[in-house]
Amino acid sequence: MKMRGLLVLAVIGVVIFSFSVAMAGQLTFLLSPKSLNNPYWFAVENGMNAAAKALGVKAVFDAPIQADALQQAQKIEAYIVKGVNGIGISPNDPQAIKLVVQKALKKGIPVITFDSDAPGSGRYVYIGTNNYNGGYECGKLMAKFIAKYKKDKSTVKLAILTGGLAALNLNQRIKGFKDALAKYVKGKKVVFVADPFPCNDDTAKSVQIMKDVSKRYSDLDGWFMSGGWPLFAPKNTVVSALGGMKRIKNLLVVGFDTLPPELKLVEAGVVKGLVGQRPYDMGYLSVVVLYDMAKVGVANTLKLLPKVVVNGKTDYIIDSGVDVVTQENVKGFMAKAEKIYAKNR
Repeated sequence: MKMRGLLVLAVIGVVIFSFSVAMAGQLTFLLSPKSLNNPYWFAVENGMNAAAKALGVKAVFDAPIQADALQQAQKIEAYIVKGVNGIGISPNDPQAIKLVVQKALKKGIPVITFDSDAPGSGRYVYIGTNNYNGGYECGKLMAKFIAKYKKDKSTVKLAILTGGLAALNLNQRIKGFKDALAKYVKGKKVVFVADPFPCNDDTAKSVQIMKDVSKRYSDLDGWFMSGGWPLFAPKNTVVSALGGMKRIKNLLVVGFDTLPPELKLVEAGVVKGLVGQRPYDMGYLSVVVLYDMAKVGVANTLKLLPKVVVNGKTDYIIDSGVDVVTQENVKGFMAKAEKIYAKNR
C-alpha cells in the first residue's frame, strides 16, 4: 500500500495530537542516519527538527561523520544506555544493527527505520522510499535516454556507482534499475563494465572513482548513481571527472536524489535525469511515529499505519514516494530544494 509522505503526515499527525495533547513531559528521540558528511541528511534533520518543535519534544540527530556500520551501532547503543524514548535508524548494514535493535526493544524503546531498511531486525516500521521502485524509475529514465541518444549503438556500456555494498536500500535501487533496463531497452544489449563501484558515501572518493572509470573506459555510454555523492561536488569538478563537456554531450547520467547541486547539473545538461526522494518527510514522520509509540503505545500506533503483507507476514511501511526530474521540469524543484536542504546546525 502506497501513501505519500504528506498525506500520511496529515492522517497520523491529527490523530496523534488528539491522543496526546493533554499528556505533558518532554520526550527525547534519536534519529541515526548513515553518516553526517552527506548533505542529503540535512533535509532529514530539518524535517526531524520541525516535528520536534511542533510536538514539544527533543530530537537528536547523531551518527558517525563518515559511513561506518560498526560506529553507527556503537553510537546507537550509547543512547540506549542513556535512555531515549524512541530510535529511528538508517542502517549502513542491516546485519550490523540487529543486536542494538534487540537491546533497545528489550528496554522498551521503540525502534523504526527510515531511508534504508533492516526488515529482519525487529524494527516496527519502515519510513522512506520504496527503493526498488525508485531504482526502477531510474532504469525507465535511462532506457528513455538510450532510445533517444544511442539510436545507432547495438551495445550500450554503463557503470554503476553505489555507497556501501551492504546497504539494503542501494542494492534494492540497483536491482530495480537493472530490471527496468531489461524490460524497456529494446534491440540493444546493455553491458555493465564492472560490479557496482562503492564509494562508502564519500563525495571525494566518488569523484575519484568517476574520474578513474572515465579514463579506463573511453567508450562508456552512461552512469547510474544509486545515490547523489559525486553530484554534490562543484559543477567544474563533476564535469572534469566525467571527461569534459564534449564527452558529456554523449554521456547518459541518471542519479538519485534532488539536492540543489544535482538540480543545477540537470539545468546545465551534465546530468540527464534524477529520481528524488522526500527526506524531509522521512525525518518529520519518523519523529511523529516514535512520538505516538511513546505516548499511546506501539500496538495503537500500528493500527494507524499502512499495512502490507511480505512473504505471508504483516509489515508496516510508509512509502514517502519519489519525484522524477529532467531538464523539462527542473526549475520547479529548485526553490523547494534550497529550502529543505538548508544546513541549520
